[in-house]
Amino acid sequence: MKRNILFAGLLIVPVFLLILGCGGEPANELAAAKQALENARAAEADKYAPDLFTRAETAIAEAENLIAQKKYGEAKKLLVDAKNAAESAATQAVTNKDETKTQVEDFLAEIGKVRAQLKDAQDKAKEWGIPKKQRELTEETAKWDQNLEKARAEYDAGNYHSAKELAAGVYQEVTAKDSELREAIMAKQK
Repeated sequence: MKRNILFAGLLIVPVFLLILGCGGEPANELAAAKQALENARAAEADKYAPDLFTRAETAIAEAENLIAQKKYGEAKKLLVDAKNAAESAATQAVTNKDETKTQVEDFLAEIGKVRAQLKDAQDKAKEWGIPKKQRELTEETAKWDQNLEKARAEYDAGNYHSAKELAAGVYQEVTAKDSELREAIMAKQK
């Protein structure tokens, strides 16, 4: 009988300690999740992996609310998820930033090609006497040059996301103007 009580006591103590360990405030988990989020922020995950970054931020905020309500078990689970999401966001941000950098380089190269085509079209427009289109093009070229200068400055500063937006905008405008000018020349030729 004493053996059974002793055996039961040996089982109860570890279970009790396990419950106490799981039931405490998850301060270490909260600190780890917040550190992972700061690392993700430093990797610019808020720009280059915003979904994962926001998921981590939201999970931490929800976990803090659960901690305030003393729901430590639920909070711990959320903090583990938050830490994992933040770490994934940091990793994905590095990859996405590199891809964005390449996209900016591609846009800048393509803009150069399209502008060369546009210059040819502009010369043809002069031949065919389409002065209105030439004036519009001269005004827009100055604006494109400013935006390209800004895009290159953003690129040089490592702000690839901003550079991509600027370069993509110029690319769309240049290609649209090239098409418009070519259509005007074709209409004039007929």
